[in-house]
Amino acid sequence: MKLHADPKPAPGLTMDLRMPLVEEKIRSLCAEPAQRDDIYQTALDGHLRAGGQRTRAHISLSCSTALNLNQTDSIALAASVELLHNASLVQDDLQDKATTRRGAATVWSEHGPDCAIGLTDLMIAAAFRALGEISQPRAIPGLIENLYRAISVTIRGQTDDLSGTAASLEGALSIARRKSGPLFALSLELPLYLGGRHESLGYALEAAEAFGLGYQIYDDIVDLDEDRAVNSHGNTVLALESSLPPEEARASARLLARQYLETSASMARELPLGSGRALSDLSSRIGDRLNDLFDVFDVFDV
Repeated sequence: MKLHADPKPAPGLTMDLRMPLVEEKIRSLCAEPAQRDDIYQTALDGHLRAGGQRTRAHISLSCSTALNLNQTDSIALAASVELLHNASLVQDDLQDKATTRRGAATVWSEHGPDCAIGLTDLMIAAAFRALGEISQPRAIPGLIENLYRAISVTIRGQTDDLSGTAASLEGALSIARRKSGPLFALSLELPLYLGGRHESLGYALEAAEAFGLGYQIYDDIVDLDEDRAVNSHGNTVLALESSLPPEEARASARLLARQYLETSASMARELPLGSGRALSDLSSRIGDRLNDLFDVFDVFDV
């Protein structure tokens, strides 16, 4: 259940002009000024230069803008979420023994598994460090709790995925919900919490989980041949094939993905002050692409 990487810009996804500031923040949070030739800084730079859409940071920045948060806080929240996502990618590549991501060498294959483990830990620690710089000290404990919960759920989903315990569609969807949903949710939860919109946190989580499920099924359709070759237990299309012919299983998966993406788009539109617009737009665009999946697999990397 790996997300694809595509170096081409995603059509319709307009990146926030503050994104370079987010990347600068990510690097500064992980830097050790007194350390020359730092292997972790070298590995992080290589990993970030390989590309990526920075989708979670984009959603976080859009949400923060709608809620009228100041720029310093907005960048810190976006950096925190993006740090966690990239930590998960470095770890995922190591666990999957993937040697390339987005056409570049993965951290573990270029710098060794010890560096990959260390960089994962460093980025997670830096994500917490980012929250320590928020301008509202009283909000920091709640922000940390949201961050911890997202990490906890994601780790458990990844562990279940690697264990191969998904023997049914329900199991595959459960893993997808826990692997893909929490960090998308965090992109909304952190700004909503800091903006005092605590009553919307549960709704944001549901919208993000629906998106995570829809996107993961989309990705499973794209990855079908590759996952079939390695007998992946987490691919939702393969899970459906346990009771349906292959073509019907793929059609059913596409319908299921569309339902989740439409739910996500609808729920995200209901978040206060248009704070869920970026997630809603993203859900709608990927939903539109499902119409073409059986003809041309046009991969959308998030």
